[in-house]
Amino acid sequence: MQSLRLRSVASVSALLLLCFSPGADAQTSTLVPGLSRIAGTDPASGIAYARLLLEGKLLSSAEEQPKPRPTLTAQCTQQPNGKLFFELFANYGGVEDTAFHRPWQPSDGGVFAPTTVKVKITMEFLGYTHVKPVTRQWEKLDAPAGQFRYNPPSGASSNMEDSTFYLQYLKALPTLRLTYAGKSAEFLTTPLLDQVRKEPLCKASHL
Repeated sequence: MQSLRLRSVASVSALLLLCFSPGADAQTSTLVPGLSRIAGTDPASGIAYARLLLEGKLLSSAEEQPKPRPTLTAQCTQQPNGKLFFELFANYGGVEDTAFHRPWQPSDGGVFAPTTVKVKITMEFLGYTHVKPVTRQWEKLDAPAGQFRYNPPSGASSNMEDSTFYLQYLKALPTLRLTYAGKSAEFLTTPLLDQVRKEPLCKASHL
Protein backbone atom coordinates (compact mmCIF):
# COMPACT_ATOMS: atom_id res chain seq x y z
CA MET A 1 0.00 0.00 0.00
CA GLN A 2 2.82 2.41 0.92
CA SER A 3 4.55 1.63 -2.38
CA LEU A 4 1.33 2.33 -4.28
CA ARG A 5 0.93 5.70 -2.54
CA LEU A 6 4.50 6.67 -3.38
CA ARG A 7 3.96 5.79 -7.02
CA SER A 8 0.74 7.82 -7.08
CA VAL A 9 2.47 10.86 -5.58
CA ALA A 10 5.31 10.54 -8.08
CA SER A 11 2.84 10.32 -10.97
CA VAL A 12 0.94 13.42 -9.82
CA SER A 13 4.20 15.33 -9.32
CA ALA A 14 5.37 14.43 -12.81
CA LEU A 15 2.03 15.53 -14.26
CA LEU A 16 2.17 18.88 -12.46
CA LEU A 17 5.73 19.44 -13.65
CA LEU A 18 4.65 18.75 -17.22
CA CYS A 19 1.67 21.08 -17.01
CA PHE A 20 3.62 24.03 -15.63
CA SER A 21 6.80 23.61 -17.66
CA PRO A 22 7.38 26.15 -20.49
CA GLY A 23 6.20 24.71 -23.79
CA ALA A 24 4.67 21.62 -22.18
CA ASP A 25 2.09 21.36 -24.99
CA ALA A 26 4.58 22.09 -27.77
CA GLN A 27 4.72 20.09 -30.98
CA THR A 28 8.25 19.76 -32.39
CA SER A 29 9.16 18.80 -35.95
CA THR A 30 12.23 18.86 -38.19
CA LEU A 31 11.43 20.69 -41.43
CA VAL A 32 14.75 20.25 -43.23
CA PRO A 33 18.21 19.39 -41.86
CA GLY A 34 19.25 22.21 -39.56
CA LEU A 35 15.78 23.80 -39.33
CA SER A 36 13.12 22.79 -36.81
CA ARG A 37 9.72 24.09 -35.73
CA ILE A 38 8.18 24.23 -32.26
CA ALA A 39 4.54 25.30 -32.02
CA GLY A 40 1.79 25.34 -29.43
CA THR A 41 -0.30 27.53 -27.16
CA ASP A 42 0.94 28.75 -23.80
CA PRO A 43 -1.70 27.66 -21.25
CA ALA A 44 -1.06 30.52 -18.81
CA SER A 45 -1.34 33.40 -21.29
CA GLY A 46 -3.27 31.90 -24.20
CA ILE A 47 -0.53 33.03 -26.60
CA ALA A 48 -0.22 30.86 -29.71
CA TYR A 49 3.35 30.55 -30.95
CA ALA A 50 5.55 29.08 -33.65
CA ARG A 51 9.32 29.05 -33.17
CA LEU A 52 11.53 28.35 -36.20
CA LEU A 53 15.05 27.37 -35.15
CA LEU A 54 17.91 27.54 -37.64
CA GLU A 55 21.27 26.00 -36.80
CA GLY A 56 24.41 27.95 -37.65
CA LYS A 57 28.11 27.63 -37.04
CA LEU A 58 30.58 29.31 -34.72
CA LEU A 59 33.41 30.98 -36.64
CA SER A 60 36.44 30.02 -34.61
CA SER A 61 39.34 27.80 -35.55
CA ALA A 62 40.39 27.48 -31.92
CA GLU A 63 37.20 25.81 -30.69
CA GLU A 64 35.10 22.84 -31.70
CA GLN A 65 31.51 23.55 -32.65
CA PRO A 66 29.43 23.78 -29.45
CA LYS A 67 26.58 21.38 -28.79
CA PRO A 68 23.87 22.39 -29.39
CA ARG A 69 25.13 24.57 -32.22
CA PRO A 70 24.47 28.33 -32.50
CA THR A 71 20.82 29.00 -33.25
CA LEU A 72 18.91 31.81 -34.94
CA THR A 73 15.23 31.70 -33.98
CA ALA A 74 12.29 33.42 -35.63
CA GLN A 75 9.45 33.53 -33.11
CA CYS A 76 5.93 34.31 -34.28
CA THR A 77 3.13 34.77 -31.77
CA GLN A 78 -0.55 35.63 -31.67
CA GLN A 79 -2.07 37.24 -28.60
CA PRO A 80 -5.55 36.18 -27.43
CA ASN A 81 -6.85 39.45 -28.95
CA GLY A 82 -5.55 38.35 -32.36
CA LYS A 83 -2.53 40.67 -32.57
CA LEU A 84 0.52 39.15 -34.26
CA PHE A 85 4.17 39.68 -33.33
CA PHE A 86 7.51 38.71 -34.88
CA GLU A 87 10.72 38.47 -32.84
CA LEU A 88 14.29 37.41 -33.53
CA PHE A 89 16.48 35.48 -31.09
CA ALA A 90 20.04 34.19 -31.36
CA ASN A 91 22.69 32.39 -29.35
CA TYR A 92 26.28 31.27 -29.81
CA GLY A 93 25.73 27.62 -28.98
CA GLY A 94 25.32 25.49 -25.90
CA VAL A 95 21.69 26.54 -25.26
CA GLU A 96 19.54 23.45 -24.77
CA ASP A 97 16.30 25.17 -23.75
CA THR A 98 14.35 25.85 -26.95
CA ALA A 99 10.92 26.21 -25.32
CA PHE A 100 8.63 29.22 -25.64
CA HIS A 101 8.89 31.55 -22.65
CA ARG A 102 5.90 33.86 -22.38
CA PRO A 103 6.40 37.58 -21.69
CA TRP A 104 6.37 38.80 -18.11
CA GLN A 105 2.94 39.35 -16.57
CA PRO A 106 1.98 41.09 -13.30
CA SER A 107 0.87 37.72 -11.94
CA ASP A 108 4.53 36.67 -12.04
CA GLY A 109 5.20 39.03 -9.15
CA GLY A 110 6.41 42.59 -8.85
CA VAL A 111 5.08 45.83 -10.27
CA PHE A 112 7.39 46.10 -13.28
CA ALA A 113 8.95 43.59 -15.64
CA PRO A 114 12.50 42.56 -14.63
CA THR A 115 15.23 44.55 -16.35
CA THR A 116 17.62 42.81 -18.72
CA VAL A 117 21.20 43.53 -19.72
CA LYS A 118 21.42 45.31 -23.07
CA VAL A 119 24.36 44.53 -25.36
CA LYS A 120 25.57 45.60 -28.80
CA ILE A 121 25.78 42.90 -31.46
CA THR A 122 27.30 43.54 -34.88
CA MET A 123 25.14 42.26 -37.73
CA GLU A 124 26.72 41.54 -41.12
CA PHE A 125 24.75 40.64 -44.24
CA LEU A 126 26.77 38.63 -46.75
CA GLY A 127 25.88 37.74 -50.32
CA TYR A 128 26.50 38.85 -53.88
CA THR A 129 27.50 42.34 -52.75
CA HIS A 130 28.89 44.03 -49.66
CA VAL A 131 26.98 46.28 -47.29
CA LYS A 132 28.28 48.04 -44.23
CA PRO A 133 27.81 46.04 -41.00
CA VAL A 134 25.42 47.50 -38.44
CA THR A 135 25.62 47.34 -34.66
CA ARG A 136 22.28 47.05 -32.92
CA GLN A 137 20.97 46.55 -29.40
CA TRP A 138 19.99 43.08 -28.22
CA GLU A 139 19.14 41.95 -24.70
CA LYS A 140 20.55 39.03 -22.77
CA LEU A 141 17.69 36.90 -21.55
CA ASP A 142 17.62 35.36 -18.08
CA ALA A 143 15.73 32.35 -19.42
CA PRO A 144 17.15 30.59 -21.19
CA ALA A 145 20.66 31.69 -20.26
CA GLY A 146 22.84 32.41 -23.28
CA GLN A 147 19.95 33.57 -25.47
CA PHE A 148 19.76 37.07 -26.97
CA ARG A 149 16.68 38.90 -28.26
CA TYR A 150 16.71 41.75 -30.78
CA ASN A 151 15.23 44.82 -29.09
CA PRO A 152 12.37 46.43 -31.02
CA PRO A 153 12.18 50.23 -31.04
CA SER A 154 10.87 51.57 -27.74
CA GLY A 155 11.71 53.99 -24.96
CA ALA A 156 14.06 51.36 -23.52
CA SER A 157 15.74 50.55 -26.85
CA SER A 158 18.26 52.48 -28.93
CA ASN A 159 17.19 50.65 -32.10
CA MET A 160 15.32 52.63 -34.72
CA GLU A 161 14.29 49.63 -36.82
CA ASP A 162 12.33 46.51 -35.99
CA SER A 163 13.91 43.13 -36.71
CA THR A 164 11.56 42.72 -39.69
CA PHE A 165 13.46 45.55 -41.41
CA TYR A 166 16.52 43.31 -41.63
CA LEU A 167 14.57 40.40 -43.06
CA GLN A 168 14.44 42.47 -46.24
CA TYR A 169 18.25 42.61 -46.22
CA LEU A 170 18.38 38.83 -45.88
CA LYS A 171 16.21 38.31 -48.95
CA ALA A 172 19.11 39.63 -51.06
CA LEU A 173 22.04 38.88 -48.73
CA PRO A 174 21.04 35.60 -47.07
CA THR A 175 24.06 34.92 -44.85
CA LEU A 176 23.81 36.60 -41.45
CA ARG A 177 26.89 36.93 -39.25
CA LEU A 178 26.43 38.01 -35.62
CA THR A 179 29.45 39.10 -33.59
CA TYR A 180 29.54 39.75 -29.85
CA ALA A 181 32.28 39.58 -27.20
CA GLY A 182 34.83 38.12 -29.59
CA LYS A 183 32.51 35.40 -30.92
CA SER A 184 30.96 35.25 -34.37
CA ALA A 185 28.17 32.94 -35.48
CA GLU A 186 27.04 32.59 -39.07
CA PHE A 187 23.64 31.51 -40.40
CA LEU A 188 22.50 30.74 -43.94
CA THR A 189 18.96 32.07 -43.63
CA THR A 190 17.32 31.04 -46.93
CA PRO A 191 15.46 27.99 -45.52
CA LEU A 192 14.39 30.01 -42.48
CA LEU A 193 12.94 32.81 -44.61
CA ASP A 194 11.13 30.27 -46.80
CA GLN A 195 9.44 28.79 -43.74
CA VAL A 196 8.60 32.20 -42.26
CA ARG A 197 6.68 32.97 -45.47
CA LYS A 198 4.68 29.74 -45.09
CA GLU A 199 3.94 30.04 -41.37
CA PRO A 200 0.41 31.42 -40.72
CA LEU A 201 1.49 33.05 -37.43
CA CYS A 202 4.39 34.88 -39.12
CA LYS A 203 2.39 37.45 -41.09
CA ALA A 204 3.89 40.20 -38.91
CA SER A 205 7.26 39.47 -40.57
CA HIS A 206 5.97 41.22 -43.75
CA LEU A 207 7.76 38.73 -46.00
